Amino acid sequence: MKIWKKGALASVALASAMFATTAHAAQFLEITGPSGTFGDGDVTCGAAATPCTFTRSFEFVTPAGFNIASIDISSVATVDPITNIDFSSVTFNGISFATLSTGTQEFRNLLNQSLVSGGNNVISVNGTSGGNAAFSGTLSFASVAAVPEPTTWMLMLMGMAGIGFTMRRKKNTTLRVRYS
Repeated sequence: MKIWKKGALASVALASAMFATTAHAAQFLEITGPSGTFGDGDVTCGAAATPCTFTRSFEFVTPAGFNIASIDISSVATVDPITNIDFSSVTFNGISFATLSTGTQEFRNLLNQSLVSGGNNVISVNGTSGGNAAFSGTLSFASVAAVPEPTTWMLMLMGMAGIGFTMRRKKNTTLRVRYS
């Protein structure tokens, strides 16, 4: 009977160790093909007094064949201020997101950002947590062929016109005939 109790206690200890969480165990980043999700479901303050500041970074490689990304991030607080998050900054490869709403419903996005296919990227999220909050975001990837800007087209056309003008220009030459 003692062996059974020790085995049961060992099983409980093993299960507890398997499901134990670290400070940022709820942080996630999942990318499948043209889309993905990221976030942290457990932005806690730990032993620190609430509210507290936090920083999260999500690193990923651009999926092959894609060169444009649009990214959204949001957080919604309940009536309890402990679930509130206030983003101080959200950046993607150093480029700041547009702020669409603040307060109990934080929402920011970055649309049609150019990427390098297969390149390394970083999303950085900084803010203040009420103590037990969460945020999440979505990634959408697309592939767009490069199109020259209008000024490039204009410069090319002006160059061709200049070459054509030079080729058609008549030179004033006089013809002299000498007889010996």
